[in-house]
Amino acid sequence: MKTLCFFLMMAIGTINGAVLDDKPKGELTYCGYRNEGIAGLGTDYCFFEVDTSGVAKISVVLNEDNRFGDPVIERTYSVDRSIVDSLGLELYREEILNLDGYNVDEAMCGGRAYSFGIRYSSGERVRAYWYGHEIKTEALKAYGTIERFFASWRERAGKEAEIEGRVERVTAMEALYNKVAKAVKKKKPYPGLRDDVDTLREYLDSKKWQEDFEADERGELPKDLKRGVLSEDGLYNLLESDRLFNLLAL
Repeated sequence: MKTLCFFLMMAIGTINGAVLDDKPKGELTYCGYRNEGIAGLGTDYCFFEVDTSGVAKISVVLNEDNRFGDPVIERTYSVDRSIVDSLGLELYREEILNLDGYNVDEAMCGGRAYSFGIRYSSGERVRAYWYGHEIKTEALKAYGTIERFFASWRERAGKEAEIEGRVERVTAMEALYNKVAKAVKKKKPYPGLRDDVDTLREYLDSKKWQEDFEADERGELPKDLKRGVLSEDGLYNLLESDRLFNLLAL
């Protein structure tokens, strides 16, 4: 009995050892996923590629729910090669190579199409695509693993784009704020004054102003950014001043 238990333990250890030591023949040099809304309903995709010098770069493109040429978020980041290697090993252990050529393309309307691609330095590669129902569990698992890998970079790209959008908006509103204030001070209207006032009033009454104000309170805007327009009293007092009303009446 002891002898039998010993050989069973040795066999289990060998099997476990083979699984743990099982590695692809080459290093992961490319991996990416893509999900695309049919009929122009936006596309998201992320991928990394390792160049000939061994530098790994991650690219993020986010355009989900945007339509037909609307602006997208695009970012590229350099990453440590060890992060890429860990993903390559994880995918290989999921027997990702067995999914090469997997394709589902149903005749249906709406929904999103999904795909991913993987390449190792050995020449081994995987390309899979589906648009439909009853997708292989293995394909969904592999796609989920890849998508989770890029999650932190997607979040980072979205946050950076959000801050850039705030800076651009605050800069534009600040220019209008100063332009209107200068006209009021000099008691001299200019063509387009009413439109500028309407734009500032709409901004103050919108969620955008509140969001920009709160972002500034959290210290997310650049310190050297001119932001007088985010002074609620300053903007409100300007828009409600008798001098401005008199100027608009001219």
